[in-house]
Amino acid sequence: MLRPHLANLFAVHDPDSAALDETRRELERGGEFARVWHSAPGWVAAVAPLPGSSPDDKLVRQHQLAFAEGRDVLLERSGKDPAARLREIMELVDLSPDRLATLPGDFGFIRFRANGDATVVRSCGGLVPFYLKQSENRWAISTRLEYFVRYLSEKPKLDALSNALWASSWPTFADGRTPLKEVKILARGSFARIEKKVTTGRYWNPRPERIHYPTEREAHEHARRLREILIEKLQRDLDPRGGNLLTLSGGVDSSSLCALAAGVLGFKVWTWSLLPPKEHEKAYRHDLSYIEPLRKQYGVEKYWEVVLPKGRAVEFWRKGPRMVFHVLHPALCSLPDVLKEAEVKVLFGGEYADNVCGSSFTIPDWARHLSLLRLLTDVKEVFRAPKDPAKWLKQRLSFLRGEPQMPIPENLLTASLTDGKPFEFFSPQVIEEYREWFERQKKRLLDDRMPWRYLALDSEIMDAFVTMNWEACSHFGIRRSLPFFTRELFELTFSCHPVELYGGGVKKLIRRALVNDVPQRNLFRADKGAGAGRGQMISGTRDFIRSFKEPFPVKALPEELRGIIREEWFDSSPKELEYWQYRPLMRLLIFVESLRERQG
Repeated sequence: MLRPHLANLFAVHDPDSAALDETRRELERGGEFARVWHSAPGWVAAVAPLPGSSPDDKLVRQHQLAFAEGRDVLLERSGKDPAARLREIMELVDLSPDRLATLPGDFGFIRFRANGDATVVRSCGGLVPFYLKQSENRWAISTRLEYFVRYLSEKPKLDALSNALWASSWPTFADGRTPLKEVKILARGSFARIEKKVTTGRYWNPRPERIHYPTEREAHEHARRLREILIEKLQRDLDPRGGNLLTLSGGVDSSSLCALAAGVLGFKVWTWSLLPPKEHEKAYRHDLSYIEPLRKQYGVEKYWEVVLPKGRAVEFWRKGPRMVFHVLHPALCSLPDVLKEAEVKVLFGGEYADNVCGSSFTIPDWARHLSLLRLLTDVKEVFRAPKDPAKWLKQRLSFLRGEPQMPIPENLLTASLTDGKPFEFFSPQVIEEYREWFERQKKRLLDDRMPWRYLALDSEIMDAFVTMNWEACSHFGIRRSLPFFTRELFELTFSCHPVELYGGGVKKLIRRALVNDVPQRNLFRADKGAGAGRGQMISGTRDFIRSFKEPFPVKALPEELRGIIREEWFDSSPKELEYWQYRPLMRLLIFVESLRERQG
């Protein structure tokens, strides 16, 4: 049974025909690609479709295209003659790539040309990433970092800033830099033209020039559209035969997906839940009280309850997949154990719903677009949330002072996020690089005059979270569905006024949309639960952190970490580490171990 098209791609351009032929033989010997072919003069390409997808057929290859996602929407569902549709896509890519947003849905592909040039197009939702690397006159394009390590002859080097950020448990590609040096990631909704040099451009910008306070009819229509988008996404992504694993915290967002998938659409759903340590029995029972009723109501046959080790995110990371990527999400790290018990076909969850449906992340945009007069005259809203005027004033003043709320911490590389303790091992050069990058992002936010500036920057920074999910899930042949991080959802949210999401409470948009679908206790839950949000990646308990001490994990730091770690640590490292130092250092060591394994 064919599903929506998803595939990994790897392509290499080399003017040396003998070297190119050897690359093709290496790709064929690897055994993981369903098809390896010369896609254009000077190019060899390989495709590894996910289960339920098929390689591009002869007609697509004749038009010198290779799809990673969206082929089914662009071709099979267009109602047009396939050959005519492919010519239309080719002409858009070659002549007007900035108009690619006129095509429907989320799509990602490579367009090769007879003169040896190529254009890479990444989807607006960005599920399948595209990485680019140039070494002299050789180009490589990949949807997984691992392919650069396994199939290129150059010894991989680590990018200092990128690895420091990921080691700090914050998934971010600063300036498009990835954990591998000289490998850049293409931004969502963008294209890259590879000629003698690479040029990039955006074809999709969902932000309007202005927004207005909504009428009741418009607010109702936006809520109706949200429900429609979520149902269409789940209906398209989930497998009707089962194997659909939901990360369920019992909070508003994951509960909503459970109700829609299992209740409205009738799919068989399994659940994976991250629960507080049993030492915190009250919190443990509290979370379970939201999860168990859902499982019973919607007939969940298989479920996994993972108890959060007391402050020990490192234990999750050790169990995670060994691959050329930092895997931080506990659910992704649990996949090897889950797959021993059941065949997971789709992993889906409510990630990023906070940002596009209303939460504290909405406050900066809400304060900017809500006038003081309307704030104070809307008596019902002020009565329900008396602290809102103070929040509004705080945001306005912080912007006037030139210190706006940012989507990423300023002290990320200098102090622990969980306890504020100073780091001691990141190199001064990396810390300075981060400071300069952070200041540039702050200036972008201050200079931005378009609506939804905070959400726009946050979605760009958190794009790396989506990439991490693709890397880990496709490693196991699992499809990843992120219903709240899609082209359609962003276009809807950016068309809303922030008061439709926040003000007098949070999650206003999703609560209005699904009031007749989701059990009321879950839909109007006030707290988020242990397994929800960004806390999944930076979780820790203060009492544990204060008491934790661990022996230094290696006799000597690996050479790959030079430039990331202070030089003096290579000569004289401490005998034991406290938790805020142990965790990021272990993240780096696990990544280096994985890198060496994949090279082998």
